[in-house]
Amino acid sequence: MYYGKYSIRFMKNAWRRIVFVVCILGVFILGWIAYGKISTRESRVALCHECNIVMIVVDPLRADALESLGNKRSVTPVLNELASRGYIFTNAMAASSWTLPSAMSLMTGVYPSLHGIVNKDLLVSNSAKETMTANLGELHPTMRTFAQEFKEQGYATAAFTGGAAMEATYGFDQGFDVYESLGNFAGLPAATSSAIAFVEKHADDKIFLLLHGFDVHGQYIPPGGLDRRFVDASYKGKLVGSTEEQKNLREEGVLQGKIFLEPDDVAFLRAVYDEKVAFMDKSIGEFIAVYDKLGLSRDTIFVVTSSHGEEFYEHGRIDHGMTLYDEVLHIPLVVIPPKNSGNRKVSQQVRNIDILPTLFSLAGLTLTPSMQSQIQGESLLPLMEGKTLSLDIYPETVYRYATMQRAIRSADGWKLILDEEMQTKKLFNITKDRGELVDIYQQSSSQRKELLEKLLQHIDEMRQPRTNSNE
Repeated sequence: MYYGKYSIRFMKNAWRRIVFVVCILGVFILGWIAYGKISTRESRVALCHECNIVMIVVDPLRADALESLGNKRSVTPVLNELASRGYIFTNAMAASSWTLPSAMSLMTGVYPSLHGIVNKDLLVSNSAKETMTANLGELHPTMRTFAQEFKEQGYATAAFTGGAAMEATYGFDQGFDVYESLGNFAGLPAATSSAIAFVEKHADDKIFLLLHGFDVHGQYIPPGGLDRRFVDASYKGKLVGSTEEQKNLREEGVLQGKIFLEPDDVAFLRAVYDEKVAFMDKSIGEFIAVYDKLGLSRDTIFVVTSSHGEEFYEHGRIDHGMTLYDEVLHIPLVVIPPKNSGNRKVSQQVRNIDILPTLFSLAGLTLTPSMQSQIQGESLLPLMEGKTLSLDIYPETVYRYATMQRAIRSADGWKLILDEEMQTKKLFNITKDRGELVDIYQQSSSQRKELLEKLLQHIDEMRQPRTNSNE
């Protein structure tokens, strides 16, 4: 076949264009692959090997007390800043709805039924007259705490707490070199100077520091009192915001099952609570500012969380402990590794029994075999790296033996509450009914069956004797 000189020139130019396009595509594909690899690396969490751990726990701090988790009032600028350079878990849940059992679950990594510290006084028999003071070491001599784990890894360990349900007498001091309760329902300001003195003394050591306060509790009043900055000036209700008043309302709710408040009373209580939140935030900021001046923050993993939340009449009561609704279970959880590049939100459900396994992972540490066999929580490192975990939680409460409730809150947003004393069951679709106002137990047979089977299996497992490698 005959080709003219113009046809030949056209074909040469066409081939050049094809080669050029192929080269461009090749560069693009190689760049995309490389970018993918770089992005994958950037999504991995930078471990802070053998870093200091500073865990700040404030009770009863509900999740929506933080601006980053829904509070419309400007009360948490310090926590906002911390969250901006860390990981904020928007769906963190507590193992119980009051401090003693939930905080012990935090420190042991197991549910309350397993560690057994479910009330300050434990029934020795079916008779309410025969009791013993709850103590982890006496109840379970081989059960370990994370403080022991850190201590065995060469950490200096200290806790400065607000007393009350965090007293050493319950076994919280197990594994701590220093354990101080600084009052009855004391706040963070009482602990700051002692905590800083410990840090200064151990500036050349690895430290695990627990800083705990009841700064937002109804039984706590900040230094200098309350100025009612958020209370509506037109409020003419019966409440004044005193600790005695809070105690009376709490006891009425425990004894009667319900109290009566007007909407403006509820708004008053939340306004007082938010003022305490603001004081708490300021106290955290003051501690961290002093800590920063010691030059240790670049080698420290900070954590801010709570043992449980607080009720504000969502289900007819105030305070906490008597129910397993989300207002008393949903807690803040902010984790700030020193080498993190910015804020990342994790929306999947996590549990407070997962917190310390996560800190161990972030510090590049390995749990002892006995602790590995003991814990029911797991590291959240995969979630922090953008992977997925499906974590159901089984909260429980036998608060002062005035109630006996267990629940399952599934990873996909369902909750079943079993009241063992009243022999009732309730089912809620949390994704559609966040306030847990519409009980659909009689309507959703498939979910009811699945969740009840899971919950009963969990209860049965908690009642089975367990051993670990030390026994």
